[in-house]
Amino acid sequence: MLTKLSNRFYAGTRGWHILLVFVVLVGWMVVTLPGLTAVSHNIEGLDTMFFYTPDEAFANVAAYTAEARQAINQFHLTVDVVNPILYTAFLILLISWLFRRGFTPESKVRPLNIMPLGALLFDILENVFITIMMSAYPGQPRLVAWLATASTMAKFGFIYVSLALILVGLAGAIRRKFNKIVAGEPASAIK
Repeated sequence: MLTKLSNRFYAGTRGWHILLVFVVLVGWMVVTLPGLTAVSHNIEGLDTMFFYTPDEAFANVAAYTAEARQAINQFHLTVDVVNPILYTAFLILLISWLFRRGFTPESKVRPLNIMPLGALLFDILENVFITIMMSAYPGQPRLVAWLATASTMAKFGFIYVSLALILVGLAGAIRRKFNKIVAGEPASAIK
């Protein structure tokens, strides 16, 4: 199943798709983030920290006003669902595009193009757990706080691995193109 999904991304990836998703992602962030910053009064969101303890999470939740907690919950369950979909699409498309140029179809590295899906999954779980903590305030569900921080760490882990895969794909594409030039293949054969 995952191999079929990976292959579909390879089959459907075009350079213009990457550019289009990137422009939409940046535009989405430019439009949505100022509103979140205004409502949060510049308090750092839990979803931007790599690690936090339950006590740090509850202190963060307590720093918001009731209205801000409600607005942030609405943000996490609506607007912030689109953001991970967009950055996941961008990462998958870019990795697929680079890996298609850098590695043969038989390469064992090629199925790793779906790695960003892990970031999407854990970003959405993180949003759910943060929303539960915000809604439970002044209650302090410790298990939910630990699940939130675990989801945040996993999200960032998948994002960091995806960024490393972009570098691997770039190196592979450069190496493969260089090898074709050295082998004297015509310019039209070099993609």
